[in-house]
Amino acid sequence: MKKTDKVHSLGEYQEHLRGMLYFFDDLCRKNNIKYTVLDGTLLGAVRDGGFIPWDGDVDVAVTWKQFKKLKSAFENYNGRFYLNYAPNHFYKRKGFKRAFGGICAKVIDKKSDSQLFGIDVFTIDFLGDDLSYANETLEEYKRLAGRAKFSISFHLPAFSSSKNLFRNLSIIPLFIFYPVLKLISRIYTPIWNKQYLRFIRERLNYGESSKYFTVQPYLGRIGVLENTILSGGYMDMKFDHMTVMAVKNYDSYLIPTYHDYMELPPKEKRIPFPSEKELMGIHIEMDDELGKYIKEAHANS
Repeated sequence: MKKTDKVHSLGEYQEHLRGMLYFFDDLCRKNNIKYTVLDGTLLGAVRDGGFIPWDGDVDVAVTWKQFKKLKSAFENYNGRFYLNYAPNHFYKRKGFKRAFGGICAKVIDKKSDSQLFGIDVFTIDFLGDDLSYANETLEEYKRLAGRAKFSISFHLPAFSSSKNLFRNLSIIPLFIFYPVLKLISRIYTPIWNKQYLRFIRERLNYGESSKYFTVQPYLGRIGVLENTILSGGYMDMKFDHMTVMAVKNYDSYLIPTYHDYMELPPKEKRIPFPSEKELMGIHIEMDDELGKYIKEAHANS
């Protein structure tokens, strides 16, 4: 078994993610799950034909109906990857970045010691036919997300070791009051969790024919959009040497998100992710399973 001690370059990191994306696409197709690549992954597929050269991130989105099928598919899969999701345990699960709103889950690699390595799975949330109600729902969503962010902060690795603490001096003031803040978090998190679940049941119970929807409301970057994203259905789209799923009406998402999305950003905004410093801390084990998916991702080259 060959092990990669560390990832040496962004290109090498993208290569590992490409294999993981191939696995995810294959799992979805075998289980009749519809998804769409999203954000920089969708933009890269449309504009660059694959990864954006300076971006090592994979984002996908599914409706809640498809997400239930995705959870079931992972329950029947026993391999290298797993689906890390909440919301019932959003403040306990290691690697779960944002349980409220936007990121519904993350596909995690068991053989990587970095939570950067994975696929972010967003949900497409339908908000009904009334624009005012949809905007109010999004604002409430963001308010609840702020509470979640507060709670999750005290369960992240930065607070678990002095080594991580002194890498980020900006959190030292919080660390001083950490015991008190963690106690507050422990007391109120279950209460906030119940409020969130009640909110999900009451405010996000609309079907896919709703006029308005949002994606990743936690980030508050996109807001409420008119629901044309799914009206055209899904299509296969080239992503480097492989094929991924994407919504046919990708313009309805890319334009409000990136505006003139076919134009390259200025050089100063082409910020590598992960950064060179972050790459130095990423270790990924190369085994037969990951190697197989990487090889199959290149099968059409």
